[in-house]
Amino acid sequence: MKSFEFLCLFCLRAFRGDRSISGIFHLFRGKKSSQTIQDANIFSLGILYGLFPGLNRNFLQQNIESLEARGLIVEIQPEHYKITEIGLGKLTEYEEMFPFSPYLNGFLYKDKSTHFWKRYSLLVQTLSNLAAKDNSFLPIQYEDAVQRWVKTHLLRQKGCSKEQWLNDLYEETNHLLQQVSTEQATIFTLMLTGHRQVGRTAEQIARLLQTDPCWIQMEFQAVLHFFIENLEKEEGAGYYPSLHSVSRDLLARPQLTETTQKTLKLLNQGLNLHDIAKIRRLKVSTIEDHIVEIALHSNHFSIKPYVDKEKIEEIEGVIRDLHTQQLRKIKERLTNQEISYFQIRLVLTRMGDGDESRISVKS
Repeated sequence: MKSFEFLCLFCLRAFRGDRSISGIFHLFRGKKSSQTIQDANIFSLGILYGLFPGLNRNFLQQNIESLEARGLIVEIQPEHYKITEIGLGKLTEYEEMFPFSPYLNGFLYKDKSTHFWKRYSLLVQTLSNLAAKDNSFLPIQYEDAVQRWVKTHLLRQKGCSKEQWLNDLYEETNHLLQQVSTEQATIFTLMLTGHRQVGRTAEQIARLLQTDPCWIQMEFQAVLHFFIENLEKEEGAGYYPSLHSVSRDLLARPQLTETTQKTLKLLNQGLNLHDIAKIRRLKVSTIEDHIVEIALHSNHFSIKPYVDKEKIEEIEGVIRDLHTQQLRKIKERLTNQEISYFQIRLVLTRMGDGDESRISVKS
C-alpha cells in the first residue's frame, strides 16, 4: 500500500535513526505510554497518533523490508533505519500523492473520535431502523457500554419523534460534511449503516475510489477529528445540538491518562514524587513518566522544580549540538553526569525536535 509506505518513510525521516520501528508501531496503534506520547511530541508526529489501532506488527515489518530492499531506507543498527537519498525522492513523490488533511490530529482527538463514532454510528443505525419500523436489525456496534449508552440516550429524548431526531442528525452532519472535501464526505457517508444499508469497509471503499485502504482510514479519521474539533468550540453546542448531545461527556474528558490524573492531583496537593510513589505504591520511575506526560500536555506546567536552569541550559546545548533526541547519546555527552534521564526527557518536552518545517502536534 503506497500510502502506508509513505507514512513509514515520513516517520523514519522524522526519527533520523533515533527510534526503532517499534516507535512507529506504537505511534500508529496509539499506545498510551510516556515514551510514545513523547515521541509524538518531540518528532512532530502527533497527527498520526492512533491512526491504525489494529495495526499488525508483521504488516509493518513487511513494509519496512520492502523499503529496504528497494534502497529507500538503510538499517544503521538493529531495527533503526535512516531514509536514503532515493527514499527522500520517493517521499517527496508520495507527499504530493497523499497530502495530509488539515483536520487530522490523532494526538488531540484519537480517543474522543473513536468513542464518538461508535455512539454516532449505532445511533444513526438505530434511528434509521426505528423510523422504518424495523426492530430486528443487528447492531453495528457490539460493545455493551455503547449499546447501553444509545438505549439510555433514546429514552431521554422526549417530545421528539425518531424521524425528527434522525433528520436533525442528518442536517447537522450534512452541514459539517459540506466543509470537508467531496472525497472525505463520500468516505464518511459510505461508512454509515442504516435501514437495509450496510456500511462499507475501508477495503470496499478503496476499490470504489481506486485508492488504498490505509488512505481511506486516514481520510475517515480526519473527518472524525474535524467533527470533534467543531463540537469542542464554544458555539458547538448551539450549532450542532444533536451531535453535541452524543459527545458532551467525551469532550469534557482530559487528555491525560487516568493514572497520570491521579498523580497530578497529588502533585497539586504539594506532594513530591517520592511521596506520591509511596502513596500510590508505584515505582518512582513510573511517577516520573507521569510528570513527563503532564509536561507534554500542559505548557503551563513548570519543569523547574525537577531540573534547574543550569542543567536545562546544558541539556539544551547538547541536544542542539548533537541534533538528536536519543537519550543515551545526550546523556553520554553531558558534562554534568548527575543529570538524569528523567531531567533530559523533561527538557525535551519543551524543545521538540527543532524542525519547524514539520506539522506540530499542538497546532
